[in-house]
Amino acid sequence: MRVVLTTLLFILLTATLSAQDSTWFRIITHDVGFGNDTKALRFNVVDLNGDHYPDISVVRNIYRRGDIRVYINEPNTTVPPGPTPPRRFVDFTTESGVNVHPTLDTTKRGDCISYGDVDNDGDLDLIAAVWMYDTRAPYPEDHSQVMLNDGTGRFSHVADDGFESLVDPDDSRFPLSVSGSSYLDYDLDGILDVYVAAYWRTPQGPYHPDRLMKGNGDGTFTDVSQQARVTTAYPMQGASVTDWNNDRWPDVLTSPYCRSNGSLLRNEGDGRFRDIAPMVGYNARTMQGDNGKNLCQWGAYPYDYDNDGDMDVLQVLVHGGLGRDEGRTVIATNQGPAQDYDLVWELDRLHRSSPQSYHLGNMDAQWLDMNNDMLADIIITECEYLDNTDRPFFFLQGQDNHFYDITSQLELIGKIRSPHSLEALDYDRDGDYDIVMNSNHFSAQGNSDRADIVFLENNIGDRNNWIGVQLTGPDGVNRTAVGARVYVEAGGVRQMREVQAGRGHFSGQQPLELLFGLGQNTQADRIVVEWPRQPFAHTVLTDIPANQYIDIDGSVLAVNDLPSAGDFTLSIFPNPARGTLQLQTSARPDAQVRMFNALGQLVYEGYASAAWIDVSGLRPGMYMLRVQDGTAAMTRRVCVVR
Repeated sequence: MRVVLTTLLFILLTATLSAQDSTWFRIITHDVGFGNDTKALRFNVVDLNGDHYPDISVVRNIYRRGDIRVYINEPNTTVPPGPTPPRRFVDFTTESGVNVHPTLDTTKRGDCISYGDVDNDGDLDLIAAVWMYDTRAPYPEDHSQVMLNDGTGRFSHVADDGFESLVDPDDSRFPLSVSGSSYLDYDLDGILDVYVAAYWRTPQGPYHPDRLMKGNGDGTFTDVSQQARVTTAYPMQGASVTDWNNDRWPDVLTSPYCRSNGSLLRNEGDGRFRDIAPMVGYNARTMQGDNGKNLCQWGAYPYDYDNDGDMDVLQVLVHGGLGRDEGRTVIATNQGPAQDYDLVWELDRLHRSSPQSYHLGNMDAQWLDMNNDMLADIIITECEYLDNTDRPFFFLQGQDNHFYDITSQLELIGKIRSPHSLEALDYDRDGDYDIVMNSNHFSAQGNSDRADIVFLENNIGDRNNWIGVQLTGPDGVNRTAVGARVYVEAGGVRQMREVQAGRGHFSGQQPLELLFGLGQNTQADRIVVEWPRQPFAHTVLTDIPANQYIDIDGSVLAVNDLPSAGDFTLSIFPNPARGTLQLQTSARPDAQVRMFNALGQLVYEGYASAAWIDVSGLRPGMYMLRVQDGTAAMTRRVCVVR
């Protein structure tokens, strides 16, 4: 029987992974308004004018003035040959004012941009920061700047914004070199703050310390780094914010450039942070890379890929190798509360296919459910070192929670060369994630003028159902609900996402709307929103029909730790399960829990008070879990895999 079940699971997995073809993604760059001369080094994808359609903002190059570009997402009124995309992107840079210098009669410099609602009025404002590799960089009169959005995508500078104080601590003639601005409400006062990841003065040092800038609610900030114990000085490639340990306080993951292992700054809930990276295994250099080289982390990307309710981390690393004992881009899986949320490297989860480079230059990544099957997938970029073989990697997650390279089946190899950056967006709001990235061609000068925009339309997401969630923060919560955690339950699977702004390499951004695949389920059985506020509060919706975007504003709040329950509810995760199964139910603690195999035989018996069920001793296959609370009972199907 075990051989039959194992063989069946292998056949199902193989069938799923072999069902890809070149129709999954279609390159429609010109059709959506981007010409041959449209360049981009980095992307930010957010709604700038409040119409709920994601716009695209890019930095075209570094060390230049006036090189930010803004493209507004508008209805497509043109009629090109062939299928006509419903939307297109129109250059709005001049009208936006993003390149206006606040004091000089010239355009300003901005190398690292990010968007967050810093004045709490419901639209997204801009922080345009300055980055430099060394002090030979031109334009020392430029500093990081805050610009407020008027709601239409037009920006104006804030006087005395607090960011003008971010200068090189050893030479105030130069600005602080910023490699990322990540938004968070670290003290849960309802106003967005900013974690600033810093770089260096020169490659030989000194290194600039990161900063924590507390928002004042009007677009100005106060440096509270010392009070908050944000003092480590190592060159960073960016930072990400996530609730790593499920205590509802936002923590910070830093991404170091080869000079350190990186920090996991745990939010202590009292206005201070503590670096606990060594204690929980957060480390960019657990192993050495290609031929013993130090690994450099270009980005940390949090996501609950295995649907077990805690945040795992995709660590995107440069200088990786392919050897068995060589480190490379890796998923660090969160071990959950039973093991103090330790992060464990699992190199074998990403299965790469040829062609591939022997020296890996992975620089950006994106989590997304590309086919809406309720399992997160991954796209990783690779560039810079081996131009002939560097390419994007499209990884599809299988039922075994491993990721398989399907780029060849998608027929995208050779069409996108040496990409540096990417973002995912549902540009036409049809319920699936499209992709914008860049494609580099060889340049003897080695500059980013070679980075052409490539836009890929998703044509498979609508084969499954989906639901989109847009949040508006209630009283006591920042208006755009950055830091909120959303749970969507459907068909016995419980997915979890966070609203994040400014994450990973140089503050890359996705839209603040969250898109969840539902598979063949026609509704979300339950949506739970945990709001970032004190006291902790949540909102619960039930039986929401699929294939729509819904707005949740927190007008109905419950203040307590968990959704309460006059109604009998039951959710389990992860599903499929490998070792342990987490049970969450509103049934009484003494409610009986039983699990049966496909033959109806009892394989587990216990009570609802046991939140974790050990399934490591069960054979792979389908099981039925039943909770009996008095006369009421609920069942869920459970898939056990190895």
